[in-house]
Amino acid sequence: MRFIVFLFLLITAVCCPLTIIFTTDIHEHLFSFDPQGFAYGPMNIRDFARNMELEDALFLDAGDLFDSKVQVPFFADSRNETLRYLSSAKYDAMVLGNHEFYFGSAWLENYKASNKALIGANVPNLPSFRIFEREGKRIAVVGLTTSQHLANQVEHYGKMPTDPLEALSRALHEMPSVDFIICLNHLQHELDLEILKRFPQVDLILSGHDHRGPEITTEGSRVLFEGSCYNDSVFLIEVNLETKEMHYKTIKPYVTVSESQQFSSAIKRDIATGIVLGSLLGIALLLKSVIP
Repeated sequence: MRFIVFLFLLITAVCCPLTIIFTTDIHEHLFSFDPQGFAYGPMNIRDFARNMELEDALFLDAGDLFDSKVQVPFFADSRNETLRYLSSAKYDAMVLGNHEFYFGSAWLENYKASNKALIGANVPNLPSFRIFEREGKRIAVVGLTTSQHLANQVEHYGKMPTDPLEALSRALHEMPSVDFIICLNHLQHELDLEILKRFPQVDLILSGHDHRGPEITTEGSRVLFEGSCYNDSVFLIEVNLETKEMHYKTIKPYVTVSESQQFSSAIKRDIATGIVLGSLLGIALLLKSVIP
């Protein structure tokens, strides 16, 4: 694995390479098992980067890190394990996906306040962009979030994502001089294409939401890269900052048996705790209804 990554980096390291480790639409699928029974997934991407000497890479995530489908009140909630993953992954920049809006306004506002990597030019109470220094260049990362399929819009009233194209235009106008601009999106494919066509200032678009990738669309030297989803959504991206040539490789960081067992045990523990609490609540409600 180290040799393959080395060759990949050698091919793309002609001049001023920018290395990015990009994830999107993980939906709490932190690991899975390949046909040989080995666990892999984004769970330990920092360990992978350390082993491959890629710790200076930009770690970016395009949203839907969390998921709503497995969150059954009182019975199952894997958000705590996902938050532990987030703490270890140490992303440089992230955007919200629509699934991050599914747990209520209070949870979302707390998440926004506690996760300093979050950006969102069209999301209230988040910075529009962040600027990083890499390879002697100034790299700006602008964040955009979709308003499609957002749950409970009444509860999030006044805090919903606004028009992403207008927000991007404002962010680019406010941005200081930089050498390279990345648009980190959780948007529909059609909006990504609009940005690619209408905003020549944007050099690279990294997007999620539609689960259609990995897929590349180009406009001249500029690139739109759309990721895939779940535990196959980890990508090693290399960009030549002079020519803007971009290469990517899907990577599958392996997870040790102990790590996967620890994660599974934690989920089982949360489920068991939820069942007990849910049962006690059900009994209490039943007793309240039958006892005058």
